[in-house]
Amino acid sequence: MKFMKKAVSLLLALALVIVGNGFVSKVKAESGMENWKANAVITPAEGRLVGAGYIKVEFDNSVSGYTYKVLLDNKPVYWNGDDIVRTDIGETVTEGSKEKTFTSSDEGVTEVYTTTISKHTITVVATNGSETITSQPREFYVSKKGMALGGDMSKKIALSDLNCSWYYNWATEAFNNNLDKNVEHIPMMWGAGDDSKEGVENLDTTADYILGFNEPDIDSQANMFFSEAIEVWNEYIAPLSLRKVAPAPAAPGGDSGWLKDFMNGNEICKNPFHPEQWDYFSKFSDNEFAQQTRQSVKGVMNDDSIDNDVDAVVLHFYMPFMNFEMLDNAVNTLWNLYHKPVWITEIGVFGVKGAQNDYSYELPEQRQAMADYVTRIVERLDSYPFVERYCMFAYDVDSANEIDNFNGSGATAMFEYASGRYTDLGKLYSRIGNPEGYEGTNIQNYPGFEWEDRVRSQFDYDPATDSVKVTWHEGPLDIASHKVVIEKKVIDPSTQEETTVEEEYDVENGGSIDVSNLEAGKYMCKVLLYDSEGTEVFNKQKSFVKSKEITTTAQVTTKAPETTVGPVATTVAPTNPAVETKAPVKLAKAKIKSAKNVKKKSVKLSWKAVTGAKSYQLQYALNKKFTKKAKSKTVKKTSFKVTKLSKKKYFFRVRAICDSVKGAWSGVKTVKVKK
Repeated sequence: MKFMKKAVSLLLALALVIVGNGFVSKVKAESGMENWKANAVITPAEGRLVGAGYIKVEFDNSVSGYTYKVLLDNKPVYWNGDDIVRTDIGETVTEGSKEKTFTSSDEGVTEVYTTTISKHTITVVATNGSETITSQPREFYVSKKGMALGGDMSKKIALSDLNCSWYYNWATEAFNNNLDKNVEHIPMMWGAGDDSKEGVENLDTTADYILGFNEPDIDSQANMFFSEAIEVWNEYIAPLSLRKVAPAPAAPGGDSGWLKDFMNGNEICKNPFHPEQWDYFSKFSDNEFAQQTRQSVKGVMNDDSIDNDVDAVVLHFYMPFMNFEMLDNAVNTLWNLYHKPVWITEIGVFGVKGAQNDYSYELPEQRQAMADYVTRIVERLDSYPFVERYCMFAYDVDSANEIDNFNGSGATAMFEYASGRYTDLGKLYSRIGNPEGYEGTNIQNYPGFEWEDRVRSQFDYDPATDSVKVTWHEGPLDIASHKVVIEKKVIDPSTQEETTVEEEYDVENGGSIDVSNLEAGKYMCKVLLYDSEGTEVFNKQKSFVKSKEITTTAQVTTKAPETTVGPVATTVAPTNPAVETKAPVKLAKAKIKSAKNVKKKSVKLSWKAVTGAKSYQLQYALNKKFTKKAKSKTVKKTSFKVTKLSKKKYFFRVRAICDSVKGAWSGVKTVKVKK
């Protein structure tokens, strides 16, 4: 009996241990899944404002034995092959549509799609047999609103102040500073140049999209024939694992012929008069050479259209007046032509002071009209399910810039470029176009822009004194240093390329520059202001025409002829006056001692002094022939720091100058700008 009792006790104990271990394992599993439920969604971040369209979702699928699905707003996301069924824009779930499922061996990354401006949720459902566990919902917000912002437009604002969900800067690289902190940058391949190609080859982005070429249909921008654009697209953009946004034509009607050719292809041939170029076959159809080189361009391999490789199409809309109906029609035209989501990446109004379309900031009625116009645009574009993204282009408060000649567009300003002070329009843009419930940045009580206290400069050329008076007003800026430069575009005889020669002058606010030593012609005078960290915060320029020629007087010495007889003449008329002349100056070849990349994307150079030199011309470019984006600066010292460079390889050379005499160029120094 004792033996039996012991045996039974032992069996009971073993059973308890087994059950206990199972209980412990179950508790551990449940505890682990509870932790998973709270942290299953990794991105989007809680409360984050993200751009409409395709949205990347990262989630935790690390627990083995489970199958995972991602839900948007508690609804399954259906796919047809590799494409989401975008019910927002009218697509329907067909019989072949499926939900994506994932296991622990898959990458925990997928996409959802929405263009609805509101709060949304992401949940993950994990299934193991009959067990189903749903994660806690991750709440985020969707907006279409963005900003087109170049690096020279402002260094003082924050895109998050405007509650933008995205921005672009016509480049592949983001600013990566306080300007764009927590706001998504969409890279752009601007054109077909080497710098654009290099940017895509070295692309480093967390974005879901890439933008195509910038206004390839006009000479002043990317300037690409559609067949060249297709070729570059296929080589550089098509292989990227990003959603692709078509090139953005300058034509504002939504029915761009260039875009039609790009999307659908056309017949082309070699231009009979310029065989290195391709052109439309219809232009030269009766030419034998054109017939021999005739080709049908459809875009991608296997005779497929480029249309299939484009996820969204783009509109630029600039007009010399505010025309809401025309913008609305253009957006609908673009949608009806391609039935692809629409991005409007530049919306602007340009004006001319004193003309009928004067939209200067100092005109309060135009500022109010602009506010009404922008409000209508945002409300309408937010309401269209087929519009994924839009952004405004804001001119500066005085609309003075190097891009164009429109000086009456200040009413479009959302901030003063120099100070970063937000205008009433900027504050309006900050509070409209936001999803309900989103607690973004409130800038309504920020110090606003005041016209009379704007940062500005003035240049007055006085032909009587042959001088330029320079004044500036710093407004709310705290200026630590300044620079005044006069520049002129000249043709370099050694390269026959146009270069810019700059001369820096030591002049204080309100002082004058003596320009009597300059030849007659058109010059550009500019003031650059810097903060305590040496960051350029203001750069404005104005041209002036010097009509007065340099006046020089030959130094003539005379002496009376020697006489041995007769009285000394009191006045002698010189018969052969002797004119003093000097032999031409000979300048040795300059030699660069050092060229180094220093902080803030700058290169510091120094060179040996050349006997007889009065100044030195420094030239730099992006190629060894100094034909690509070449710039020149004339300085009197034997060292100079070139600033505001890009992260590219630059070529430098220098030569000595004495009046009209120029020495030989130095050897070329190459510097890779990395910091």
